[in-house]
Amino acid sequence: MHKRLIALAVATALPLIGSGTAVAADSPIAANVALVSDYAYRGISQTDEKPALQGGFDYAHPSGLYVGVWGSNVSWLSDLERGTDANSGNSLELDIYGGYKGTIGAIGYDVGLLQYVYPGDFDANWRGTVGLKKPNTLEAYVGLSWEFLSFKYSNSLTNLFGTPDSKNSQYFDLTAAYEVIPGTTLNAHVGRQMIAGPADSYTDWKLGVSQVVAGVTLGLHYVDTNLKDKDALNADARYIVSVSKTF
Repeated sequence: MHKRLIALAVATALPLIGSGTAVAADSPIAANVALVSDYAYRGISQTDEKPALQGGFDYAHPSGLYVGVWGSNVSWLSDLERGTDANSGNSLELDIYGGYKGTIGAIGYDVGLLQYVYPGDFDANWRGTVGLKKPNTLEAYVGLSWEFLSFKYSNSLTNLFGTPDSKNSQYFDLTAAYEVIPGTTLNAHVGRQMIAGPADSYTDWKLGVSQVVAGVTLGLHYVDTNLKDKDALNADARYIVSVSKTF
């Protein structure tokens, strides 16, 4: 498959600043909304390096069980269709997730499933023209955390965002979020996307800072990858600005 199709197929789902599963202390239900200058996922832009409006809802039971839904505008599928007669009508991503989280001593753990849904018409003509399977993807994940460090492992139980023969692709995510002063947090991340099949695996990284001002979180992050031809793949080095709030 053409490398642009592979990279854009991998480029999907959770936002730069994350939808998360955090809830307010006095309620099991929380909502979140964000405006980002570019929706980057695993280092690759979902929106052709243009802004995105995002938001979602989470429910966390005292037992540790949680469910949530999150959405964002996207353009990576319509970008693939440009110049062809394929037209899925897709401009939206919905993420539906659920799992269980808890602690053992100082160690936190989190296990769950995440379903990525792309509403649209991905018929035989679309699949033959674009070269992908249907992009909807199911991933299982397990995470560990300690103080300001977290590690998350994800495994695709289906083809990875439509990439043929990519079932059981894996992603390794190591993240640090350290609050240097109240309201100011330094963020660092490195991830490795291992893609089953013929597609290229790659590494992405992120470094930045977030600041809480009057209940609103402002973020500035530097994002990059080691993908070949990354400028053409919307995976080049860039800065991303975000504004978010949790209710």
